[in-house]
Amino acid sequence: MKYTEVKNLNFDLVYEEYVKKHNRIVSELLRPSAKLNSSELPKLVVVEPVMTNGFGNRIPSMVCGFMYSLLSDRLFFISGYDNFTNYFEKDFEHDWKTVADMYENSTSRYIHDANSYNDFELVARGNLSNDETDILYLRTWDYPCAPIMSNPHYKEWFNKTIPDYRVFTALSLKLIRLKQYINKQADAFADNNFTDYNIGIHLRERKTTWDMITPPEHFCNVVKMLLLEMKNMNITVFVAADNNNGRNKLVNLLREMDTYNNNTVNIVHTDDDMDALNPVSGSTGNTGSEVVALIDMKVLSLCDDLVITYGSSFGFIAAGWSQKAYHRRGPLVIMPITNSSDDFQDVDKVWVYGAVSNEPCMFLSKWVIAYEDEETSSVFKSNPLWMHYSQCHAPTF
Repeated sequence: MKYTEVKNLNFDLVYEEYVKKHNRIVSELLRPSAKLNSSELPKLVVVEPVMTNGFGNRIPSMVCGFMYSLLSDRLFFISGYDNFTNYFEKDFEHDWKTVADMYENSTSRYIHDANSYNDFELVARGNLSNDETDILYLRTWDYPCAPIMSNPHYKEWFNKTIPDYRVFTALSLKLIRLKQYINKQADAFADNNFTDYNIGIHLRERKTTWDMITPPEHFCNVVKMLLLEMKNMNITVFVAADNNNGRNKLVNLLREMDTYNNNTVNIVHTDDDMDALNPVSGSTGNTGSEVVALIDMKVLSLCDDLVITYGSSFGFIAAGWSQKAYHRRGPLVIMPITNSSDDFQDVDKVWVYGAVSNEPCMFLSKWVIAYEDEETSSVFKSNPLWMHYSQCHAPTF
């Protein structure tokens, strides 16, 4: 898939320097003659991805942990992702098992532990480099590092290194790179199916709660709106979904719609069984295999416009995980509605909104605003994207 690559030279240099440092220090630690006590060991950030959740939750946790390591001059490791290299490339050895035995007597604490504990005062206002704890652990399915972008200690770093605030894109394109056998499948699908203008849809139906639904008709209506902007073009609509019935219904609706401005529209999807539960994360309602999920996410990331499901992180991660994030507007987000005929007709309901960024949303942002101390909340809200980060919540959160 061809697109104009944006170079982020400042961050590229930061990343290259980190890789050299990490590889050098780990190599020294693993030397048979190296016998260091706990006080001499380098400090670490260790991420524990929640493997029962899908990639929309795993990827942001790893990106946040890597961000903390860069800002605090700590080494970065991932714990519990034993088959990481089956799917992703590595420039440095970040498997926690590599050095874990050396840190048996080291101090540690969680900076994020899912929804049970989050040290947002440290993230938004503190200096991670001054924390004396040897190991800072992260266990999260969110993107809880957003407040650190407005932390006074690090604003200069962000302004110099990633001044456009496309932080997730910059980090994920380095840290989370697909193996070639997966990347080639995604690129081949795009090369064989994409045309002048490509719309990606992610329909998430299996995760809705409180009797909420995401009607396929609403995704179709957004596509109709987008087509009004196009004229005399070949258009592809790529559909990714979490179940066969919803995908087939949406595909049929799209095929039945009228086209506008002499456009021709091609509707495509991968030929996978999306009713089969994922063997790794099926317990939380995820379907398809790990490879299928990554191909769908990568193909979505290559689209010119995205239409995604509110409350599902999969589409937001796809939005930021590509060079396309530097070129496209934020995704259009379909809101769940109450499963009733009244909700379909109520003109006061907002069914779709346009995100202002391709950054992931942050589920816990409303917690920061509502329950953290005023200074921590104020620092978070000084981030120009704070309202964007807060747009991924269940209606009753």
